Amino acid sequence: MTTSPTSRFAAIAALVAPIALAADDAPLKTSWGVPDLTGTWDFATITPFNRPGRFGDREYLTEEEYNGWNDSARQRREQSDLAPSRPAPETPTQGDVDVGYNSFFIDSGRHLSPGRRTSIVVDPPNGRMPGNTMAALMRYAEMRERWEHPPRTPADRPPATRCLVGFNAGPPMSSGAYNNLVRIFQSPGHVGILNEMINDHRMIATDGGEHMSDVSFWKGDSIGRWEGDTFVVQTKSFRPETNFRGSGPNMHLTERFTRIDENTLRYEYTVDDPEMFQGSWSTEQDWVRTDTDIYEYACHEGNRSLLMQMRAGKQQYDAGNVEADDTWLPTWFKWMPKKADLLARQAGEE
Repeated sequence: MTTSPTSRFAAIAALVAPIALAADDAPLKTSWGVPDLTGTWDFATITPFNRPGRFGDREYLTEEEYNGWNDSARQRREQSDLAPSRPAPETPTQGDVDVGYNSFFIDSGRHLSPGRRTSIVVDPPNGRMPGNTMAALMRYAEMRERWEHPPRTPADRPPATRCLVGFNAGPPMSSGAYNNLVRIFQSPGHVGILNEMINDHRMIATDGGEHMSDVSFWKGDSIGRWEGDTFVVQTKSFRPETNFRGSGPNMHLTERFTRIDENTLRYEYTVDDPEMFQGSWSTEQDWVRTDTDIYEYACHEGNRSLLMQMRAGKQQYDAGNVEADDTWLPTWFKWMPKKADLLARQAGEE
């Protein structure tokens, strides 16, 4: 997963002006007078993304609930670490091994986020994402149909399998199974964001310029501006392959970065994508400063998975076996609807 300290951004970092803290606002201002967002921030959390139904419209946990939830999570970890050796599981099938991570690779959070929120989603008021439109469901079904077939080329496999995107690097950024760190750099006129996951990075001008109209990007086209003490980033023009929890290429993303105190950075974002969602939705999470290093992300190095998929796909095509087979579908995509089911549903509604 990780090998050596990252050199990505090294040249940029060398050019960044030193961020001397203004005496009257230390440690929250840069020497040129804007809020200091720099540092390495941890956004791993066990706070549910969507609010559990038992909380209804309640936004916050009590202090007792908050501490109890964290204690229960700690006890589960300790029991898992101390568990006696268990017998080997039954021989896995082909479909069981595609997400066979060793447990030491998983680092999905140990605590609820500061602030005691019952969910990361804060709008709609029920703390849950709005449903997908039929167009979004059909888009999922088309992805499933493509990925269920043996691949002819690498382009026939999901972008993450090809190490093109990370599942939590965004934008927007969201806690995932591992690599939940982000490092922020600043210079007069720019903010740089480096994600631990796949070492994705963005250099965002702070002058509130115009979006490009005729180019699409894996991470979209981001422009930024300061609104008081908050850095606001507008991102659009995503590639069709980019997908965040069901978003499409026309997603309009608004991110907000606000320094709360020396060890806390508040990250908020709003997703507007009426083609894919039945309403806009927003989140809020307080990130925690960490002294942990960010290391180079090695995805393809030593990874023979994609090569073996290409070989197996060719063998199946050579044998005349070109039918869809959901063992080709990565386990984390098997929830996607099937096109035949959606078409039947549409026919029943007419």
